[in-house]
Amino acid sequence: MLETRCCPGRRTNRPFRRALAVLTILAAACVPDVGSNPVPTAMQFDLTTMPPRAPQPTALIVNPQTKRIDFSLAGTPIPDDCASQQVLTQAQCQFDQYLQTLDGFPNVTTAAAPATAALDPATLTLGLNQNVVAVGVQKASGLVMDGAVGFDAASTSLTLLPAQGWVLGEFYWVGVRGYAGGVRDANGGEVVGSPTMSLLKQDDPLTCGATDPSAVDPHCPAFQVVAAQAPSTEVAAERLFQLEAIRQAYIDGHAFDAMLAAGLPKAEIAVLWGFPIHTNSVAVLSPTAGVVPRVPAADQIGVGVLGPVDPATVSAFSAAAPTQGGSVVVIDLAAVLAGDLAAAFPPVAAAYTSSAIVIQASAPFPAGHPIGLFFKNTIHAPDGAPLVASPVSVLLTLTATLVGSDGHSTVSGVSDADAAALESGRVALAPLLDNPNIAALTGITRANLVYCYAFVPMVQP
Repeated sequence: MLETRCCPGRRTNRPFRRALAVLTILAAACVPDVGSNPVPTAMQFDLTTMPPRAPQPTALIVNPQTKRIDFSLAGTPIPDDCASQQVLTQAQCQFDQYLQTLDGFPNVTTAAAPATAALDPATLTLGLNQNVVAVGVQKASGLVMDGAVGFDAASTSLTLLPAQGWVLGEFYWVGVRGYAGGVRDANGGEVVGSPTMSLLKQDDPLTCGATDPSAVDPHCPAFQVVAAQAPSTEVAAERLFQLEAIRQAYIDGHAFDAMLAAGLPKAEIAVLWGFPIHTNSVAVLSPTAGVVPRVPAADQIGVGVLGPVDPATVSAFSAAAPTQGGSVVVIDLAAVLAGDLAAAFPPVAAAYTSSAIVIQASAPFPAGHPIGLFFKNTIHAPDGAPLVASPVSVLLTLTATLVGSDGHSTVSGVSDADAAALESGRVALAPLLDNPNIAALTGITRANLVYCYAFVPMVQP
């Protein structure tokens, strides 16, 4: 996910006024009247800032060759050795390394669209003919009707997450209605689109027929809009071709058709963006959303899985026979802390059934004892693709702190409160994950874990 920061002040400079003047001529036919306010609140789509002040997650950082997330496409390449860079926090760098192993974004990713000012949450309605529209088009999962839509003051962004998360392997288009009939700002004013979004909504190519950046006509209207914000005409021409590629991707991906079918015509779109969700199966974990292991009985634990799993790859680790499989490791953490390794690995069986990995113990788990659940990447789907880790599992296995010296989260998209809660778990699990004897016995390492969670089992009604 792309990190977002608060934008500069809203004071309009002369180049920006010239850009708006050109844009008014260019887009008069497709942008509704925005009233007399000279600087209305706008949904942002600025790819020139570092980091970009644009909607996220975004297909713009999915490498078309590797089909993997690639932050170098956003101008922030992630090194193999996070200690060798100073741009990101160590935790952010390590987390981004995980993201770059995926062919899409985690299904629990919160979509966000930045704005230049606070939005009125009451106008952030979701669904058919509403102000926020999200449509899955690749697997035809259709319109998202149930989800949490809100406004995050810290990042000045509209936020969206479906109630059940995003569908695996799906590609989504998300649009926000602006102008007279759409989202309003905190003062009741209209919210408009950015110059970039207006360019992307154009029906004709932005390059005015040029086939190379060096051949762009300086009188081309779209070029004049981009040039008003660029440091040179050469940079402006390159940006123009980048925007044209995005505009064409919108057309090829039927983005505007999907919005129109959901009741959001192109003329009323203030911002529109698309992104894929990864295809690999995943053992779901999202404590803030209440998605945690289920305990239907004192001797049983169930972990939900999205996507198919080959049952033959699911087996429980046994301290009595440590070399025989063991893709699911259950550890009594209280026994480990007490130095009682004989009781550290309770006898359990593990199996995949009904979209869940179920752990069955030979006796009830000790009351009040925290239990650690660890799944290895030897758990596969029927096609041989390994499960991927959920973001929370990854955060719990990082070697870097999730909370900075200032008390704030060190990972973009993770709130301060969530970071603090996860940091306590990360610190508690670190001695276990760093213990070479445990690694040698169980085979679990930070690198091969796709599920990592510690909790006190309590039977749920």
